[in-house]
Amino acid sequence: MNFEPFDTSLVVKRLKAEVPTLREVGGAADYAAVQDLRGFNTPSAFVIFAGESGNAGNGPRGARVQPAATRFGVVLAVRNYRPGAGDQLGDELRQFIGLSRTALIGWVPPTPGATALTWEGGEVMDYDNSTVLYVESYQLTHLLQK
Repeated sequence: MNFEPFDTSLVVKRLKAEVPTLREVGGAADYAAVQDLRGFNTPSAFVIFAGESGNAGNGPRGARVQPAATRFGVVLAVRNYRPGAGDQLGDELRQFIGLSRTALIGWVPPTPGATALTWEGGEVMDYDNSTVLYVESYQLTHLLQK
């Protein structure tokens, strides 16, 4: 039991187990190591911690236990077969969005007081004629406790 932030490596492990067709699943450091769109090993996913807040509803509160609302993103890097594909999502991207959502929405991480993951939204972040980056955001609540 501790006051540490949510461990996003649990999400990395979940995606590796549930979406084995991803060639790479990593964290923020792995994502940051890629220099340009063509440098991504597609299809791949990267889990990036986005932040926490104490505004997690009416859970238990006190000096020893506090709920924390945690947000994180999953960046999907997928081949983009449509030239200038800002208009529609390609078939492969739609497939990996669906697989990652299936793996994460409703999953309860093995963390004290964790709630099921909820999906917040998703959007195309960047693309060229060979790769598209799509970011999904998720939220959960867990307990900070001694």
